[in-house]
Amino acid sequence: MPEIRKLKAIRALVRPDARGEYLEHWRGYARAAKAAGAQVWLFEDQMLPGRFLEFTEHKAAKGMEAVLESALRESNLRKVCVRREGDDVLYREVLLGDESDQ
Repeated sequence: MPEIRKLKAIRALVRPDARGEYLEHWRGYARAAKAAGAQVWLFEDQMLPGRFLEFTEHKAAKGMEAVLESALRESNLRKVCVRREGDDVLYREVLLGDESDQ
């Protein structure tokens, strides 16, 4: 059975004059999250600059949430944007190409 992984999506809204600072803080969070074994992606709305989607994906391992929360606090991301955090949902990755994955 594939391992359980967790994917968190956060919407962030950043004032135009704070965009550079937000990206600097995001880089700090991304470095810390990657060092902890997570993968991160950042997308910006093409029609509304300053509206971002932040994705963090990681193994659902004991203690990982605390490590990522610490990375978020240390990055001070919340200082430079409005973040909308939703409910956490656990998913298992579906590997296509084999009948046993269905």
